[in-house]
Amino acid sequence: MTNGMTFLAGIDDLPLRTGRAFRPWSYSVSHRCLVLRTWEDDTKPALELEFKNVLAMKLRRSFDQLHVSEVVDGVPEIDEFADISDEDREFFRTLLLSGGTHQGFVVCSRMQLVTL
Repeated sequence: MTNGMTFLAGIDDLPLRTGRAFRPWSYSVSHRCLVLRTWEDDTKPALELEFKNVLAMKLRRSFDQLHVSEVVDGVPEIDEFADISDEDREFFRTLLLSGGTHQGFVVCSRMQLVTL
């Protein structure tokens, strides 16, 4: 990757267990890009989890020991909330985010985990 980033995993590598806490870092409305990031730690490189072409999301202020998995059969509440048309359904994936007792989701077309 450029800018000193190293690619670690993508959407096709799910499920993903990081063992690290993440928090929402940024969201670009114009690019529909969501970024979650780990806290600063001198002993480990910072990690950034980027979701591209985001249609819908439900997030907590933080996720301990973040685990990301893909919904295979769909969740009616998420599908209704995301309002994906039948012709666009093949381009998007529903990802569940969990960490500790908190859960959320992101509906997007791409995801990547990188070191900073």
